[in-house]
Amino acid sequence: MAKDWERLGGETGQKVDTSRLGRAMRLGRLAGRFAGSALKAGLTRRGDDEGDQLDAVARAAMKNAGHIVDVMGQMKGAAMKIGQMLSADPDLVSPEFAEKLTQLQREAPPMTFQTVTQVIEAALDRPMADVFRFFDPTPLGAASIGQVHRATLDDGRDVAVKVQYPGIAQSLDSDLRNLASLLKLGRVFMSKERAEDFVREARDAILIEADYTREAANLARFRVLLADREGVIIPEPIADLCRPTVLVMAYVDGRKFDDAITSIEDKERRSALLARFVELFVHMFHDLHELHADPHPGNFMLTANDEIVLLDFGCIRAFRPELTDGVLRMLSAYWADDMDGMAALFRHFHFGRDGMAMPSSDVLRTYHRMILEPLTTDAPFNFSTFAVHAKARDFVLRHPNLMRMVPPAEMLLYLRVVAGLKGMLTRVDGEVNLRGMAEEACRRRGVLA
Repeated sequence: MAKDWERLGGETGQKVDTSRLGRAMRLGRLAGRFAGSALKAGLTRRGDDEGDQLDAVARAAMKNAGHIVDVMGQMKGAAMKIGQMLSADPDLVSPEFAEKLTQLQREAPPMTFQTVTQVIEAALDRPMADVFRFFDPTPLGAASIGQVHRATLDDGRDVAVKVQYPGIAQSLDSDLRNLASLLKLGRVFMSKERAEDFVREARDAILIEADYTREAANLARFRVLLADREGVIIPEPIADLCRPTVLVMAYVDGRKFDDAITSIEDKERRSALLARFVELFVHMFHDLHELHADPHPGNFMLTANDEIVLLDFGCIRAFRPELTDGVLRMLSAYWADDMDGMAALFRHFHFGRDGMAMPSSDVLRTYHRMILEPLTTDAPFNFSTFAVHAKARDFVLRHPNLMRMVPPAEMLLYLRVVAGLKGMLTRVDGEVNLRGMAEEACRRRGVLA
């Protein structure tokens, strides 16, 4: 019997536009649509309070949120990656807008199965029927760089097959130039400087993730590094079938992590799983000095046996031990109410321009008590009630020195991961003792808490 998987599954996907002109025009239309809403919101009136302007621009963004999500999801690549990064951090944009963007982690339209076939057969240089006994034409999920299908190899092994969208690398720089303009438009998301850092970070992430052979090597390496970590699963790559645009790995059955956690009625069990999840990232950063650096919810699952499954190892970043220990020293200074010590560490790790005046001790203390509330007390903390976005924004507007404390480039991805984890914790009702975890990391690393 012919392996007519496309006929069996139907052709329901969408073609991915790979032309630079076509993609630029779509982003240009998106920017124009938002600009029109911004003008109607009165954002260009001189003399407006900056806080009022930001509230108005948030309303304009929400008005266009559905269209923004549709365009980013259809374009894939840099557009979708930036949307996912924004959605992972509810303090970067309004929580309501971030929630709308989470659709990019769940409901992205897939590419056509005809395109999937072309990518796989070009990468493996043979017909799919020579490799797979079965291949499900309906993807398990569609992400920013590629989509994943369930399949069975000819030898009977169940696998997950990650297939990259065509033209990702070729359209990257053009997409990012247009996206940078959109991010800076009316300060919809962030300042010009922050938008430029954000776009550079997205570019680096996409270039790294676009090589699936690198991801296969990361999977194999972290299977060894975390082999003794109880309750953690990392899929095994099938090395002889991995190529830059195709990744084949063992299939692991599970539910999306945040959905699974939310469905657990036993709050004690839910909190224990959340604690194990966060401890995994603490271990990676402070003990291994590396991070799984794409913490949006679609990259993690929970099995029926409460095992945490880590997926998508395309973006792994290494950090200097001095930096990872420096983060613990900053926390130690905060707990000791040593604001001079915190300021000295900020200078040492090049937050802001060299020689710039640091905020006063009172400003540093107040701001960090606000944003580090979950790390202040040695007790379980419930993130679902942690609404700091508006308070922190207003405080920063009143104290511009804080805005000038731009983190060094080597810290940006770490802060993005922290924001992503916080975003996930705010969406589920569970309690985690972060200070207890951090103090234990200080003891392991010889940093006095």
